[in-house]
Amino acid sequence: MQALYPSATIAALAAIAALAGMAKGLTGFGGALVMAPLFSLLIAVPDAGVLIVLVHAATSLQGWRQWKAQANWRAVVPLGVVAVLCAGACAHAFAHVDVRTTRRLLACAVLAATAMHLAGWRWRHGGGWIPTLGAGLASGALTALGGLGGPPAFYYFAGGASGVSLRANLLGFFALLFCGSVAALALEGRVSFAHVTTAVWLLPAFAAGVTIGERAGRRLPARWFDRAVTALLFASAMVALLS
Repeated sequence: MQALYPSATIAALAAIAALAGMAKGLTGFGGALVMAPLFSLLIAVPDAGVLIVLVHAATSLQGWRQWKAQANWRAVVPLGVVAVLCAGACAHAFAHVDVRTTRRLLACAVLAATAMHLAGWRWRHGGGWIPTLGAGLASGALTALGGLGGPPAFYYFAGGASGVSLRANLLGFFALLFCGSVAALALEGRVSFAHVTTAVWLLPAFAAGVTIGERAGRRLPARWFDRAVTALLFASAMVALLS
């Protein structure tokens, strides 16, 4: 298979993907937030975003038999449609922004998400088209920038859902977002065969990281790995910001 980058770069990207998978396995979040700033140190931000979207699209339907009936599709689908349309609209614009600017935008987005997580911030809203439009636009723009569409959706659904329904809503949204974004990015000419084959090399590393993280999470106090992942997110964003 023809990959997009030399073997040494692929190996480094796979190591980062494994680390991101561990973060996701430990806490249920943070995969794209870890990958995006660290990938941007090795490759162009637009390419990093495409690879992140492809990896997450390939894993987004895991366990769908368990969560498909629990998701509130009347809330998930409108948000997903807005996010996908926005991702497609923003893809072209971000492809023409210079490398340093996109890397800094990416790092700032990760820092903002990390700060909100540390502060325990919650978005209280009553639903309706304004919160849906706002969260969808933010998610789509961040997805086009670097595959970071998760945080806006989390805060949107957490404002009106909890427990299993929150998890199911997020999983349903991610399936729509990442699969739809692959199509949107492909229509923009952003996805090549080399991108796909490179993502294939990263998938086993990411999946192995998720498995390791899930197993470690059963044996460690939650506060330990939550702090560890938060520190990892902060460090990766600062490295990308200052590089």
